[in-house]
Amino acid sequence: MKSETDINELIHLLKQDPQAKGAFLAHPVDVKTYRLFPLPNYGSGMNPFYTVLAIWVGGLLLVSVLVIDPFRENGNTARAMYIGRLLTFWTLNLLQAFVVTVGAAMFLPHIFIRDPHWFVMFGLLAGMVFTVIIFTLVSLFGNVGKAMAIILLVLQIAGAGGTYPVELIPPFFRLLNPWLPFTYAIDLMREAVGGIVWENVRRDVVRLCLFAVAALLAGLSFQAPLSRWMRVFKEKVAESKLFH
Repeated sequence: MKSETDINELIHLLKQDPQAKGAFLAHPVDVKTYRLFPLPNYGSGMNPFYTVLAIWVGGLLLVSVLVIDPFRENGNTARAMYIGRLLTFWTLNLLQAFVVTVGAAMFLPHIFIRDPHWFVMFGLLAGMVFTVIIFTLVSLFGNVGKAMAIILLVLQIAGAGGTYPVELIPPFFRLLNPWLPFTYAIDLMREAVGGIVWENVRRDVVRLCLFAVAALLAGLSFQAPLSRWMRVFKEKVAESKLFH
């Protein structure tokens, strides 16, 4: 023992505090957490997704209940009827979005929203964008457009990152994510819930407006050319006695 052991090292080891060493080895790093945008509960974090979902479903209900193409009177053109009817749907969906957002911001218990007035404003913007997309699909393609709007809703529920982070969803939906209106509407509502970063707000607003402009241009450009074909298609569908 004398030949193989340094007595000084042994004395140094015996002077050590074993409890202090054990505490250090158990917790070598002291982690401090700083919450930048804290939310008090799970419901507050899911609120943007379900609010956006409710606004889209409200638009679907409108096109299912109301007439898209009223009887033409006074020689109105297809474009004029498209714009006039779109204004009606815009008004009704804005009322729906207002009720949904105000209800979530003021009447739902235990739901935290840091900026309620911006939450309402962002909800109204999402309602306008969703309405022009849904209305254009149904106006151009009739019942087929309603099916397309429902399919788009299903894809957005899975691929917009509303319930799971985008990094955890399947690759197909990760590729689809940047092309979905839900992606930017949910992010926009989250800004109002947790705390606004205006750079993110500007990005989301611009991209939502691009969706609306694209749908509006498609409706104005293809309304007249497709109306004749869709009229023949509707007549054939009616003759089949399978659909309304």
